[in-house]
Amino acid sequence: MKVTAAVARAPEADFSIEELEIDEPREDEILVRVVGVGLCHTDLVFKASQTIAPPAVFGHEGSGIVEKVGAAVRKVAPGDRVAITFRSCGTCPRCLKGDPAYCHTMPMLNYAGMRSDGTKALHGAGEDIASNFFGQSSFATHCLTYERNVVKVP
Repeated sequence: MKVTAAVARAPEADFSIEELEIDEPREDEILVRVVGVGLCHTDLVFKASQTIAPPAVFGHEGSGIVEKVGAAVRKVAPGDRVAITFRSCGTCPRCLKGDPAYCHTMPMLNYAGMRSDGTKALHGAGEDIASNFFGQSSFATHCLTYERNVVKVP
């Protein structure tokens, strides 16, 4: 599916608005049509530092409407409105204690620029684009995210 995204290609360059392809949601993923997203200093820090190698799509304060869900998703359904937050594993001692912000896998799940298996969900012009920032990369018209980091809203 084609999406429009703000792509970071160089630390000091402006974001470029590009048409990309986004993967279909996997069994544990949710496709959200983004209707609002905040620009946070964290997005700019990651862009400038190139901690995630460019090209990359950032954005970690997204909200929108669920369009598709993978077969294993139970929390939301197409048409639901959601706010999207950081990703956590749900199984480490900190998550089980109710402290998902201190998830043992927080860096891998939020700052790697790819899914846990090393794949990237965004593609364009013959290249993979770093994605999955905070489990969402919501500087785009659509993003893929997960049950643990969406909150249903009225």
